[in-house]
Amino acid sequence: MTATVLTGVSRGLGRALFDELYGRGDRLFAIGRGFTAEQRAADPARVRLCEADLSRPDVELPELSGFLTAGPADEPVVLIHNAGSVEPIGAIGTLDPARTAASVHVNLLAPMLLTGAVLAAAGDRPTTVLFVSSGAARRVIDGWATYCATKAGGEMFFAALAQQYADDDRVRVASVSPGVMDTEMQALIRADDDAWFPDRAHYRGLAERGELPSPAGVARRIVADHLS
Repeated sequence: MTATVLTGVSRGLGRALFDELYGRGDRLFAIGRGFTAEQRAADPARVRLCEADLSRPDVELPELSGFLTAGPADEPVVLIHNAGSVEPIGAIGTLDPARTAASVHVNLLAPMLLTGAVLAAAGDRPTTVLFVSSGAARRVIDGWATYCATKAGGEMFFAALAQQYADDDRVRVASVSPGVMDTEMQALIRADDDAWFPDRAHYRGLAERGELPSPAGVARRIVADHLS
């Protein structure tokens, strides 16, 4: 069995990853602002639902350490940073400060702090850390300045972590760019006509042509490529 910590579980890729990992038998510490009926009905012996808003800098997860230490001493640990926010969308100089700060907290600060907490609690157990990134980390997308910057910052943080453990195979680190898929985030991107986003027509076209893969298929690929 594996002890897995997963953020952003109630929608999109996070929900699909929850289903995939629960189906293979993992113990799950699921972090989200809300949960589906199916998640609430999951076996409480294997699932700990932790309601938390990662956009808040003072978020605390008091049950995390106990969850990780409840299993066998050699139980592998997995941490998946899936929670993310593409908002605020718009031109620099028009972005709402509070929404910008919340995005930095969700996309960058929370993964940094949560990684430290998990590594401390995991001790000497084999640990895998996955950061769900984006192509926006490596190329500018007009209107997504905050998202691009925070994902790029996350990739650098986890590259630093990987280098720290380069000679220690106990900890594996990867940044995963799953590509566009049919999620609520994509629906938000397509729908907001008020914000400055020159590429909106491109994303609408992907949806209209049925070219967005399902989160379930992407989740299966991530698990097969990085967690098998």
